[in-house]
Amino acid sequence: MIDWLTRVERERPFLKTPDRVWSYGDAVVEVNQRLASSKHVVAPGLTAEGVFDCLGAISAGGAVLAGSGIDAPGLNNMQGADLVLFTSGSTGTPKGVRFSTGNLKAASRASMAHLGHGPDDTWLLAMGLHHVAGLSIVVRSAAAGGSVRMLSDFDAGAFATAMKGDVTMVSVVPAMLHQILDRDAGPYSGLRAVLVGGGPVPKGLLERAAEAGLPVLPTYGMTETFGQVATLRPNSPLAYHAHPLPGVELRIGDDGRIEVKSDQVSPGYLGEPDRESAWFTTSDIGEINPEGAVRILGRADTVIVTGGENVDPIRVESEIRSLGIEEVVVVGLPDDEWGSILVAVYSGEGSPEMVEKAMKERLPRFMVPSRWVAVEEIPTTELGKPDRPAAARLAGDSGLGVC
Repeated sequence: MIDWLTRVERERPFLKTPDRVWSYGDAVVEVNQRLASSKHVVAPGLTAEGVFDCLGAISAGGAVLAGSGIDAPGLNNMQGADLVLFTSGSTGTPKGVRFSTGNLKAASRASMAHLGHGPDDTWLLAMGLHHVAGLSIVVRSAAAGGSVRMLSDFDAGAFATAMKGDVTMVSVVPAMLHQILDRDAGPYSGLRAVLVGGGPVPKGLLERAAEAGLPVLPTYGMTETFGQVATLRPNSPLAYHAHPLPGVELRIGDDGRIEVKSDQVSPGYLGEPDRESAWFTTSDIGEINPEGAVRILGRADTVIVTGGENVDPIRVESEIRSLGIEEVVVVGLPDDEWGSILVAVYSGEGSPEMVEKAMKERLPRFMVPSRWVAVEEIPTTELGKPDRPAAARLAGDSGLGVC
């Protein structure tokens, strides 16, 4: 990690905040001061100090980046890892993922080769450093000799303003992009790539972003792969699929899950042995077209079984959004007769009665939610993904039971 900082001209900008610009020379000094003491970093703040703490801990070997409230047994035994990050926990308990610096370097090489970013690029950062979405921006930029423009948190207005400044690269989840366009519909210019990932992209969002002048590229990745393993190629026609990065192989397993093979894939989880197979089996259901591009269809670990039928809640949510209710999470609650029933937890305007009627004309009856629960706000993780366990608890608190 530290060799990336030292092989770039000392005067070049590395980290830009509203208060100061740190050059690569400044960064080397800051990281060196931390090499001896930064063995473990817990919940690093989205600050310059947090960035240098992370880089110092990774360089020293043994960095553990975890958000508040993470119960991480086994941290005294890193199993040879240089870095441990935790999954978002959007569908369950967060798991510690082990990485070597070799994994990080492979991920950075693949990103640079696919997207073409380099020393003249500035990547906008407003996501936590203890998540792969935030940390990978710092790592990719350092590897490329580029710059990071960092905000203290995500505010749609401030983010949109920064996108009209010196920024050339952006990474967002769909919920962030939706808020940005609501705040400032553009036009935008000067951006080379806007990566959109971290969850299903609602129908029409990419088209809306493209009309605002944003070069949107759907991207696919996860904590276990240190971020993106597939991204729509720059300058491709607008599409909802993503091409594998150089050095990445993708295939669909017998159960429909996407499998990944690459040097950037983690060797295993904290407290568990290394994976025996070179192929990592994800929890995502997908398809691969003749070009080799992947399209995500849903997640295997969110499937709800009702009356013996398998229901992908992501597909149901997409249908609901297309009919006028934009904020919704579909969960399954126990039922003596059906095993589980579908419950739509939603917020905002929209008529569940009208939506339910339209859905019955479009989808099989077993895919239409049996009940609707209105809440003030849909629970999300720090990265803006739907927090399904929390949504199920909200449905349970409404008197429907708990799943």
